[in-house]
Amino acid sequence: MKKSILVILALVAFAIPSMASMKVDSVRYLNSTMGQNWFISARGTFNCWQGSMRVPEGFQNVYTKPQWADSKFGFNINFGKWINHKLGLRLSYNNTVINSYIHGRHSRLTYLDFLYGDDPTPVETVGTEEIYKTSMHYHNLLLELMISPIDLFQGYYNAKRVWTPVIYFGAGAAYTSSEFFALKTLFKNTTGNGTNFEAAFSVGLDNNFRLGEHFDINLGLGFTTQRWTIDSWTYEFEELLPDGTTLRPRKLDNMYTASLGLTYYFTRGYDVPDDCADEMQQLRKRLEDCQEELDLWKHKSPDTVPVFIHDTIFVPAEGSFVSYPFSIFFERDSYQLMSGRDLVNLKAIKEVAEKNGCKIRLRGTCDSATGSVEHNQRLAENRCRKIESELEKMGFNIANIIMDPAGGVSELTPSELDRRVFVELVKTK
Repeated sequence: MKKSILVILALVAFAIPSMASMKVDSVRYLNSTMGQNWFISARGTFNCWQGSMRVPEGFQNVYTKPQWADSKFGFNINFGKWINHKLGLRLSYNNTVINSYIHGRHSRLTYLDFLYGDDPTPVETVGTEEIYKTSMHYHNLLLELMISPIDLFQGYYNAKRVWTPVIYFGAGAAYTSSEFFALKTLFKNTTGNGTNFEAAFSVGLDNNFRLGEHFDINLGLGFTTQRWTIDSWTYEFEELLPDGTTLRPRKLDNMYTASLGLTYYFTRGYDVPDDCADEMQQLRKRLEDCQEELDLWKHKSPDTVPVFIHDTIFVPAEGSFVSYPFSIFFERDSYQLMSGRDLVNLKAIKEVAEKNGCKIRLRGTCDSATGSVEHNQRLAENRCRKIESELEKMGFNIANIIMDPAGGVSELTPSELDRRVFVELVKTK
C-alpha cells in the first residue's frame, strides 16, 4: 500500500497539467488556461470515527457505532485547480487522531504494537478476552474530482456568485501510524515501520463563500471509508470461535468529517472559448464603426439626423420598428454591462430618439443554450430594466421606452452573442 501514494502523485503530475491546458470547444464551457484557477486551502476538521469490530458472544457493548461523543480535531490541506468552471481536481491530505477498539493481541505482529499505544485501556473483559481502547494517528492522501452542480446543470458561470456548492469524490491511500508527522513514520525503517495502509474512498460537499478575488471561506461535510484492517490487523478476524465460526468485521471503517477553512486562489478567471473570441472582437469593431458614423451626424440639424440600419440610411415610417445597428452585451448570467463604452453609444441613441420623435424599444434576450426558461425570462427582464434605468439617468422620458424581454433565444452564433439588449427605434406621430 505504500505504493499508493506514489501512484497518486504520478497521476496528479500527469493529469492536472494535461487537463488544465486543454481547450473546450463547447460554448457552454469557459477556458481555464494553465496558469488560471490554481488554489490552496487549509481547514480545521472535526472528525468522528466508526469502527467495524465485532466481538464474541458474552460481551455487552457494541463497538461499531460512530463515536459522536468522542470526536477528534484535525486538519486538512488541499492543492488543486479548476479545469473549467464546472470541473476541477485537487490533492487532499488529512490528519487527525482516532480512537479504536481492538479485540485481543497477536504476538506475531509486533510491528503493529503502536495500535495499542503505550498503555491500552481494557474497557470490557469476558474471561481471558479483553476489548482495548486505544488512540492512533490517522492520515489519508486522496485525489479528488470536484463538480460545481450549479454550473454543470445551468451551463453558465457567474463570477459574482457568493455561494457555490461543490460535490467531490475521490480515491487514494489511508493509513494509521504512531507519529503525528506521516513522513517520519513512513520512512522510519523498511521492515516494521509502525504503519498500517489501506485503500480509501471519499465523497462530500463543500460550500464555498466568496470573499473577494483571491479568497473563499469553506464549510464542508465529508465521508471517507476504508477497509476494516486500517485500525487493527487481519488475524484478529481469522481466529476461529469455539462454535467453529470465523469472526468477521461487520462493515468498513468510516470517518465522518465537518471542516471549516480558507481557500486562496493564485489567479481566478475564465476565458471565452477561442471560436467565440474572434466573433466577439469582430462585433465590437462593427459597433465602433457605428459610433464613428454617429459622431459624424451628431452635429447636424435634428431634422437631418438619420437612423442607420447596417450601412444604409432609412427614414422610419410612422409606427414602424426600425432596427438600430447596436446591441448592448451582458456578462454571463448577469445584467451587468460587458463594456462601459456601451453607455456612450446608448446616449447617442437617446439623442437620436429625442431629436426625431422616436420611442426606444428594448428587446432583452439570453442564450437559450443555458439556464431554464423561467430563469432566462427573468434575466431578460432585468437586462431591459438595466438599460431603462440608464436611459432615465440620462434624462430620457421612460414613457417613451417599449420593454420587450424575449427570454432565451437562439439567434446568433456563437450563443454568447444572444446575451444582449437589442435597441430599436419606433417612429411616433
